[in-house]
Amino acid sequence: MKFAFISILFCFLVGSFLTNKSSAQDLNFILTTAKVDTYYPTYVGNGRFSVSSSQLGTQSTESYMINFYDEGKEDIPRIAALPAWNEINYFNGEKWINDADINSKEITDYKQTLNMFSGYLETAYRWNSPNRTSDIHVTTFVSRSNKNLAIIKFQLTPDFSGEVKLIFPIAEREKPERIKLALIEKIDDFGNPDEWPRFWYPGFTEVNEINAVKSNKGGRITAHVQTNGRRTKAGIASEIFFEENDFTPETIIHKTNNSASVELKFKTQAGKKYIFYKYISIIPGFEAEGNLVDKAVDNLDHSTTLGYNKIFAAHEAEWKNLWRTDIIIEGDAELQKIIRSMIFYLLCSADTNTDFGIPPMGLSSAGYYGHIFWDSDIYMLPPLLLMHPEMAKSLVKFRYKTLESAKKNAGINNYKGAMYPWESDEIGKETTPYFAYQNALKENHIVGDAAFAQWQYFSATKDTNYLRNYGAEIIRQTADFWPSRVTYNDLKDRYEIHNVVSVSESEKDVNNETYTNAVAKINLELAVKASRLLNLPVNPDWQKLSDKMYIPFDGDGEFHPLHDKSGSGEEASKFWSSVVYLLDYPLQMKMSEKTKLNDLNRAVKGLELHGAGAMMGINFLSIIAAELGSDSLLNYTLDKTLKGYLKPPFYVLSETHENKSVNFLTGAGSFLQQVIFGYTGLRITDDGVVQKYNPMLPQKINKLILKNFTLNNKKYDVIVENNKIEKIQRN
Repeated sequence: MKFAFISILFCFLVGSFLTNKSSAQDLNFILTTAKVDTYYPTYVGNGRFSVSSSQLGTQSTESYMINFYDEGKEDIPRIAALPAWNEINYFNGEKWINDADINSKEITDYKQTLNMFSGYLETAYRWNSPNRTSDIHVTTFVSRSNKNLAIIKFQLTPDFSGEVKLIFPIAEREKPERIKLALIEKIDDFGNPDEWPRFWYPGFTEVNEINAVKSNKGGRITAHVQTNGRRTKAGIASEIFFEENDFTPETIIHKTNNSASVELKFKTQAGKKYIFYKYISIIPGFEAEGNLVDKAVDNLDHSTTLGYNKIFAAHEAEWKNLWRTDIIIEGDAELQKIIRSMIFYLLCSADTNTDFGIPPMGLSSAGYYGHIFWDSDIYMLPPLLLMHPEMAKSLVKFRYKTLESAKKNAGINNYKGAMYPWESDEIGKETTPYFAYQNALKENHIVGDAAFAQWQYFSATKDTNYLRNYGAEIIRQTADFWPSRVTYNDLKDRYEIHNVVSVSESEKDVNNETYTNAVAKINLELAVKASRLLNLPVNPDWQKLSDKMYIPFDGDGEFHPLHDKSGSGEEASKFWSSVVYLLDYPLQMKMSEKTKLNDLNRAVKGLELHGAGAMMGINFLSIIAAELGSDSLLNYTLDKTLKGYLKPPFYVLSETHENKSVNFLTGAGSFLQQVIFGYTGLRITDDGVVQKYNPMLPQKINKLILKNFTLNNKKYDVIVENNKIEKIQRN
């Protein structure tokens, strides 16, 4: 599609309009709640480490860091929770605040706000317990400008005069009772489907040494920690201090072998505001050498010298810069907030230069043990490619960082080339629990997915240096896997792939799973393409296998079955939940419009019969519906891709309608693809990001603006209105 050139003045005027429009919509960056019966925590992070929310803003919650994993005996490696660092407890002379019942009259005037534009969580309320009242205000953020720093600001205004105390602890968490997931062949009790799976507990971080001392305005805690088994180390330093306000609290230090706290005791004056700060500096061993505690202290000293206001302003500026790239919609204010929440949560778990993928729950929790799946390559990468390409680079670089592990994994399983793990830890080791180990051995589409993501990155960025130094090697090594994995059918003169676990994972030990065969064929084709582009030798087996790779197809019904056994006849009715629409998007495999429609209709039939399932590929149905120009299917599938997944009060996503596994960033990434690629008709192709299909908006959306998106290394505002598209290049 060709677009007319427009004048610089017009660009300026439109850009100014969009900026003002965004400013006018700032309320759509704010998620606020009063007291609720059901509370699903949100989280804030900077793509390096994170902390989740609590209702009072003062309770200890989980905190996670990239590349920070443990490995317990007879258990699988897990992302390890950092020591409990964010608790603040306030004793009003009668009761501790963290013992308060939030759902009672003890807590009034409650309001908790997630400011996504500036990346912080704010909690305010009045505590009435039992004869004393205090107004509480807590602000928490993980700095986007200083990637090793987080800050909590605690404000207290009592209506009484009397002695009170505050305690600011850092403590080793309780050691988990290990389940032998490296050995157990079967899990009979997965727990209540409405609850968090009992085996998704976080890895353990030991406190090896901890110290606390008094300082001029409070106290300081330092600690050296390491993860269990893996012995990944970090230095921690925390400064606890008060803002001068004509009072001097007594400082008391408490210490055990694995915890320390700073206690501040003082007498209040009724109506006077008291402000306290808790800075936390964390330096992991994979980022620095030498004495990690000293380095954490240096970072802490620098931060306290700067002061809260400057640090917060720098943090806010970084988030403001990120939000220069945005998705703006008109016509549905709630959907606007939902889209922004999905962008925000994804950004809280992504950053530049990390060489790390994104687990299904990101850094929000220990869901799926913090392992890296194909989710990172297929569901989370594409939105970042157009919004923040340098962050996307971190995801694909993770596969290069772990390439040697993938090659070793292939050898262990008697294959050639590189076999990426179904579930990967930070070093690329296969970490699938033993009860699901058939996935590790046989859900081999992950190999092609990793290669596909590398080519998508190159296609979107045309970063030939990356392809030459990193991506091509991944594509070539994964292509070498398939000749050792396929079976040649000499009667039909074709290559087949037997005994795999389907993308629809209930289907095990099946032959010729359509998606697996398709992504293997693409992987082989990409190896030829990349090698020729870079003048590298081409393995003749790649083209031979690609040319004769069998892709199951029902010619009579003109659709792709899930696998060989699911083609036609009475058995076909069992496979209405087919996931073969993935062949059209994201794989963009060539097929007729009739086949696309039939594959899509079968998937929709599966929705009607079996429910929505996990919030992953289901979002892609709307992309295909828009591609085919079916507004009825687009609006039907849009409803199905949101309803039931959003959990209150902060629009966090659960993995399925039934469970409480949040925050499911895989769903966020796939829904953002629905908006970015489905409603616009844009696609990432060998020719770059191109307009491949006509745009189509759902009924509730009057206008869509992809603001400051990167298309072929240039910045554009992409505007869709009345099912027409316009691209305006930004200066």
